[in-house]
Amino acid sequence: MNAIDILMTICLLSDPKACEQRTLPVAEVTSLAECLYWAQPRIAEWSTSHPKYRIVRWRCAKAGAEGEPI
Repeated sequence: MNAIDILMTICLLSDPKACEQRTLPVAEVTSLAECLYWAQPRIAEWSTSHPKYRIVRWRCAKAGAEGEPI
């Protein structure tokens, strides 16, 4: 388990009011600074592979803080 994860709020493009929070693990990240460094490439990768969703907000947080794993 990672010490730090990316927490994203995502919404369906077809229904912008249908939003949820998801957790995106970042391999080998143990600090918030590392998470901020690695977050944007990981978020871009996730966004490309999930074209039905729009990321409206994200942040780094301790693993297991909130959201469902994806």
